[in-house]
Amino acid sequence: MIPDGIEERHLSLAIKYIEKNGVPEARKSVHYDYLFNEKRYPPKLVISLAAKYAFGEEIPSVDFNAVRARDYLRARGHVVIDRRDEALNDIVSDDDESSFPEGKLKFQKHYARERDSSITRKAKAKRLAETGKLSCDVCSFDFLDAYGELGHGFIEAHHMLPVSELTGSTKTKIKDLALVCSNCHRMLHRQKKVISISKLKSIMNFA
Repeated sequence: MIPDGIEERHLSLAIKYIEKNGVPEARKSVHYDYLFNEKRYPPKLVISLAAKYAFGEEIPSVDFNAVRARDYLRARGHVVIDRRDEALNDIVSDDDESSFPEGKLKFQKHYARERDSSITRKAKAKRLAETGKLSCDVCSFDFLDAYGELGHGFIEAHHMLPVSELTGSTKTKIKDLALVCSNCHRMLHRQKKVISISKLKSIMNFA
């Protein structure tokens, strides 16, 4: 439980403390960012430190969670960003696998069925929200690192279940997708039978 009594000055002191000492790895936020003077901070850590300035001691982390910290700050007019929602807006649409020769028509039909659920966008947004980047599952290439803002939010989604095995009842899940760069995506489909992620990794290691 977060008690009333945490004021703006206490939040400012908490921010100053974080600016000076940084954010411990164990106290980084998974999903939420508290926006303060255009910079982002873990809301739970901010509340915990602000409580120390307000009441003399930090609130034990077991006594509240990040959702409570988010709601506490938002209820008082502060901006707390949910990176999962933000990530969806940052995702750039990519080509679908109908551009590859095997099972082209079959994949187009399957993709038309799954498109409403936007599963590929959700997979990318989940990865971006959790890790802060979209790097290739095979070679670790990151479009943002290579191209700057032009590459922000871009990665291709690879269906690990070959399109030849898709059926009318097949429902793609996030765990069925790999996120790969354009080069690795092409190589995965280079042969008649789709190459697995692990196999392509081993090929690269031997190259």
